[in-house]
Amino acid sequence: MRERIIAAAVACDYAALQKLGDEKGKAVRFSYDPDQDMATTWRIQEEWAESPQPVLSRLVQVLNLPFYQEGNLIYWPTAFREGATAADYRALKGLYPDDQLQAMRKDKSYLGLRVGITVDGDWQLAVAGD
Repeated sequence: MRERIIAAAVACDYAALQKLGDEKGKAVRFSYDPDQDMATTWRIQEEWAESPQPVLSRLVQVLNLPFYQEGNLIYWPTAFREGATAADYRALKGLYPDDQLQAMRKDKSYLGLRVGITVDGDWQLAVAGD
């Protein structure tokens, strides 16, 4: 599933991402508009005239970082886990501004994009924030 998400994101194929998210049921939790599907929300964020957000690029970057497993879920990045280390935060360099990463590390709370996929390949979440 991870590889398929990366391939769809690199291709900017929003329809494929939506299909992957719904492959094993409508279960993907994502940030922002709960009344809109994930693909539409992400396309709007990517195309915002005032402040475009690199959602798909960030998704690919996060899924290429180290992961950890908690129960049946595999999470990216490791900075989201309890007890995240300095190395976990260093791995995020370039993903978010340095001052933002320093603040998250100081607060011991990673608020950036995190992705969760079950061990059997069900994409469960792609959320940011608290």
